[in-house]
Amino acid sequence: MKRFIVLMIIPFVLMSLTSCYKDVGPVEPEGSMPEGEISFSQHVQPIFNSYCVSCHPSSGNLDLRDGYSYNNLVNKPASGYNGILVVPGDAESSILYKKIDGSGAYGSNMPLGNSLSSTQIAIIRDWINEGAQNN
Repeated sequence: MKRFIVLMIIPFVLMSLTSCYKDVGPVEPEGSMPEGEISFSQHVQPIFNSYCVSCHPSSGNLDLRDGYSYNNLVNKPASGYNGILVVPGDAESSILYKKIDGSGAYGSNMPLGNSLSSTQIAIIRDWINEGAQNN
């Protein structure tokens, strides 16, 4: 008899747990593009923090830490490559973009052993194409 009661109660408990929620309005799906202009500090630097800083800290030849990355990327020559890391307004001519887009145009894809999502790549591409602003 106890087993029967437990089996009858479980569905009601599960239904009550899954039906209680707070409606917070529309939620932006994870991995979606931000609306409007891409912000370096809000959209690009967090990608660097999550995927790049561990291999590009202050001791390396490309410091991508917050507060240093912008000045080390925009209009700066690439070490070991003939070109500029970030050419404002031109992602296709920017070595940074070509290192993350999977093309292999400049050696190994970055980040090593991992890859950015298509949305993260698009954020960096759009930021560069929008003029690579320090915003």
